[in-house]
Amino acid sequence: MVFCTNCGNKNGDSAVYCSNCGQKLQKISDDQNETLKSQSQSEPQVSHGENELLQEMINVTWKSGLTNRKTLYFTDKNLYVAEGSFLTGGMGFAFGGIIGHYVEKKSLSDREKAARTMNFKEMAARNSNVITIPYNEIINVVMGKKRMLLAPSIKVETTSADYTFIVMDYNKYKQFQQSIPLILGDKVIVE
Repeated sequence: MVFCTNCGNKNGDSAVYCSNCGQKLQKISDDQNETLKSQSQSEPQVSHGENELLQEMINVTWKSGLTNRKTLYFTDKNLYVAEGSFLTGGMGFAFGGIIGHYVEKKSLSDREKAARTMNFKEMAARNSNVITIPYNEIINVVMGKKRMLLAPSIKVETTSADYTFIVMDYNKYKQFQQSIPLILGDKVIVE
């Protein structure tokens, strides 16, 4: 079990985000874990109801074209492909220098915080452009190598369609290569 450093909630060993408050989990020492465990037993827990819990969020584009930005939301039940932000993958810096870089970082931080409490089923119901991929329909996910000048790709093969994405958060790609296999298990191939 992993305990959240924000609220002390118990989470599964493979959890990336807290199932109670949505805080990104950190690996901590056993001593710190015991302290949080004792705190969590004395505080009431708040439930998020039937909402799916965000496990990982990756900013991508479709295989061709930088103008078609998407965000992959890996929850505890489904993968959602939804509209993304133009300000990802260094585009803020490219168009606005240091100020643009700051705006990009702030925008991504705000979007990640909002995603932690998002009702993904409702988002998909309201927007017909959102693609919902249940995990049981995923055959495999191939996480391509990060190459010198090329952004890495993620290929998702499902029972009904195949999707190829270019990762815009290339600085976080090593993190994604560790977190996605924890979410999807042996369906993930890391090149």
